Amino acid sequence: MTDLPKGITQRGSKFRVSTMVRGVRKTATCSTLEIAKETLQRYKLGLLEQSIEQHKTWTLQQAWEGYVEYRLAKTVATQTVNAQKFAWYGKVLLEFFGPNLSLDEITQQKTVSLYDELTLNRKYSASATNYFGSLFYQMQLFAFERGRKLTAPHRMKSRKLTKGRIRFLTSEEELQCINWYTSTGRDAQLDLFLFYTDTGLRKSEAFRLKFRDVDMKTGRITVWQSKTNQPRSVKMTTRLKRIMIKLYAVRKSDDELVFSNVAERRFYRDWIEMRDAIGLGDDQQFVIHMLRHTCCTRLLAAGVDIRTTMAWMGHASIEMTQRYAHFIPQNMDNAADKLDALTPETVTTTTNVMNLF
Repeated sequence: MTDLPKGITQRGSKFRVSTMVRGVRKTATCSTLEIAKETLQRYKLGLLEQSIEQHKTWTLQQAWEGYVEYRLAKTVATQTVNAQKFAWYGKVLLEFFGPNLSLDEITQQKTVSLYDELTLNRKYSASATNYFGSLFYQMQLFAFERGRKLTAPHRMKSRKLTKGRIRFLTSEEELQCINWYTSTGRDAQLDLFLFYTDTGLRKSEAFRLKFRDVDMKTGRITVWQSKTNQPRSVKMTTRLKRIMIKLYAVRKSDDELVFSNVAERRFYRDWIEMRDAIGLGDDQQFVIHMLRHTCCTRLLAAGVDIRTTMAWMGHASIEMTQRYAHFIPQNMDNAADKLDALTPETVTTTTNVMNLF
């Protein structure tokens, strides 16, 4: 017979665990040696108050609700940590696995199937998939550390983030959007569209904005809660100031949300309808967040320095802002012109080249 670990003895077909933990003897009777070993290990780590076979593992719904409550209690609401966003991710997770799935039934195969669902069926972006995977693992770890999951948590593989193409709004596309909102009577949605385009605020920042955050005298809009947890201010454009004057005149109080008359889901549905109407229904990069890209590229194209643009956009690092600078054609043209000015052969070479055509 195989030598048994210290703290485990066999009695007939059963295995008895007996060990001292902080001066208290812990005992359990287990049906298999594997379960006895796991029970002994968890006793020593202080992760278990009773044998594994007596222990009640959380269901997926119990674990998710417990984890979300824990996260919300310890974190100030931000763009990435809020009840609404957790509710959305939780709905996807519970619908896929079922709310009554035992956490110990989560295997690597099931984890891979979740990854396939997110990437192949739901077409989630790399960042959304990775964030979902992080929540999935942290939920399991939360339960595991509290003795409500007996098997080790499983990680979902992460997707490589690529810089790719940054989609921004052209002047022609902007005019098409404005005409559609105007012709369909979506005046409130048009106001929000122009607000996003001229401020570059994130979607959640705009919907949290209150009138007390808008200074009509200085023309400044202040964002107090942001993704980077750093307050910042932006200046209103002329057309944006006209919009804010109109909204300011009908406000009920300074604590009222600026865009309380626009529902976030309705704005999204209208955006999809508008995108189809102007012939861009197949352009999957034509999304609301693109308006933020538009503001950033226009700032840089207008000659605003990179540091000021970084502060305006609320980027966490200069590297994030530099992603936008490389495709501004004027920058490359100016650089080439300056090189030409330092090259003695420029005039002769240019003439010879043009003669080829």
